[in-house]
Amino acid sequence: MNWVNALIQGVLLGGLYALFACGLSLMFGVMRVINLAHGDLAVVAAYIVIALGPAPWSFVIVIPLFGVLGYLLQRSLIQASIDRGPLTTLLVTFGLSVVIANLLLEVFTADSHSFDMGAFSSGSVEIVDGLSVGYLSIAIFAVAVGVLVGLQLFMSRSGTGRLIRAVADDPEAARLSGVGHRHVFGIAAAIAFATVALAGLAFGMYSSFAPSSGTSRLLFAFEAVVIGGLGSLWGTLLGGVVLGLSQAIGAQINLSYAVIAGHLVFLAVLALRPQGLTGAGAARAWFSPLRRARQLLDVRRAVSALPRPLSSGEGLRERAARPSVTAVTVVVVGVAGLACLPYVVYSGTTDTLVNLFILLTMASAWNLLAGYGGLVSVGQQAFVGLGAYFVLMLAQRGVDPFAAIPLAVIGCGAAALVFSWVVFRLRGGYFAIATWVVADVCQLVISRFPALGGGTGASVPGLGEIDPALLGAMTYWAALAVVVVTVGGIFLAARTRLGLALTAIRDDETGARSLGVGVARTQRIVYVLAAFGCGAAGALLAVSQLNVEPTSAFAVQWTAQMIFVTVIGGLGSVEGPIVGTALYFVLQQTLAGYGAWYLIILGLLATGVAIWAPRGLWGLVADRRAASLT
Repeated sequence: MNWVNALIQGVLLGGLYALFACGLSLMFGVMRVINLAHGDLAVVAAYIVIALGPAPWSFVIVIPLFGVLGYLLQRSLIQASIDRGPLTTLLVTFGLSVVIANLLLEVFTADSHSFDMGAFSSGSVEIVDGLSVGYLSIAIFAVAVGVLVGLQLFMSRSGTGRLIRAVADDPEAARLSGVGHRHVFGIAAAIAFATVALAGLAFGMYSSFAPSSGTSRLLFAFEAVVIGGLGSLWGTLLGGVVLGLSQAIGAQINLSYAVIAGHLVFLAVLALRPQGLTGAGAARAWFSPLRRARQLLDVRRAVSALPRPLSSGEGLRERAARPSVTAVTVVVVGVAGLACLPYVVYSGTTDTLVNLFILLTMASAWNLLAGYGGLVSVGQQAFVGLGAYFVLMLAQRGVDPFAAIPLAVIGCGAAALVFSWVVFRLRGGYFAIATWVVADVCQLVISRFPALGGGTGASVPGLGEIDPALLGAMTYWAALAVVVVTVGGIFLAARTRLGLALTAIRDDETGARSLGVGVARTQRIVYVLAAFGCGAAGALLAVSQLNVEPTSAFAVQWTAQMIFVTVIGGLGSVEGPIVGTALYFVLQQTLAGYGAWYLIILGLLATGVAIWAPRGLWGLVADRRAASLT
């Protein structure tokens, strides 16, 4: 009877996941926008109820309030990012996610909250002897089905719904017909945000929540959409039920297996049937759009938004030009001067520079992946954590921790090669979230090994016997060597055939493929190279911090820092991450006593730069310098 009860609870839990997935599907189906702040917005709705008081009238206020918020946000921030291109929408919504989570942390602290629903939360109906189902679970599942039915009827039978479908099919034709497509997008966003608020309220009634709860809600909603099949409303419900059942079965075996069981089912579906359980042949768009026209439109938008486009033979020659002797001399002298710093400055200064070099290494690797390769990943923390744990595992077997760094880098590259066969089955925003799921799986799996310290981590052997001053200097030199190799390698790679192929794929994948560029092979290579850089940074973190702990090693904060630093400094340029890293450390040191406010400011700054200065601060400097020479 325990298993029967677990299966029933899993089905009902799937209703909650389907409710979360509705808004995500709607935003993508109409506007081709993957809202990475989706889960955090749901948590905001729950916190608004906490602020107003969990009374019935507060529930009534929140849903229409979010509808208005969705319309206004779409007409301003989201529409501006859509006009820039699909890459910008991912960066902007990810920035919003980080800003929202940290604002909630500052305002409400990290304490968990929940709604007190009295007997409704604890009450249940007995089906048979020993088997009962909670009133709340039944109500949430019924609401989810009702919302899905309502959306289906609204889209198929109402005039506004048919208008939304028409604009989703071909916004250019709708615009030429006199339809205000921006207003229609705003209506769709209002509906999506209202469903997000409803999901957040259901979540607050179902379990406790905290400022960081949005990440897991986003991942579960995404998994429900992909498992069920992109483009199907009822597939979303089926995907939610399958995910809920997977988690319930995992929890029945061992309570700690619940989340990882759902992730593994998602990865299995992605590997064996990437179109989802209800998909046919390939992932379908929700409103049967004119795929080719939309793809060409997305390409034109992406090309107009991307920095330093490859548009002429002159551009090719400029990228392939060799650096001047003066520039090489300056770099060599600068690196030599940095190498001498441990002899002339205090250890606190070199420790700060180690952290700066680690962040610059990660940001440069992410810039290679997204800025040159056009692959936006929000799961690069997987390789940061794996790099740290590879060093720990090798050190436990007697390998010198510093000698383990290159071995850890190779291990991360091998892991990336394996992961690529799964995550490369999705494109755009879905690829981005899939990499996030992979990172979460890595953390959950690593935490299951007692030899690696389990959930609390372990110290790296072989470092305690080294004199602290010498250890600090050795760590500094290792970090300097890694960042020089990373930045220098990217600089040289951008001027090879690989760099030109990456730029061509980023600017126009279809055109690059028609010219004979091996798109899949080239993107897989750059994915592995980016894993090398992030793995090296993770290995350095293990050595510099003397211990490894899974929650911090696999924290999404690493990827947030990579993205913000690169976007602010300048995406698609070697100099951009350097400028962004310097600015990041200035902000961090200035706002060190203000908690997470430096991340909030950094997120807002990155969001603004992504929309209004897509080439970043370095791009602005380069444009002004070019203008002064003409």
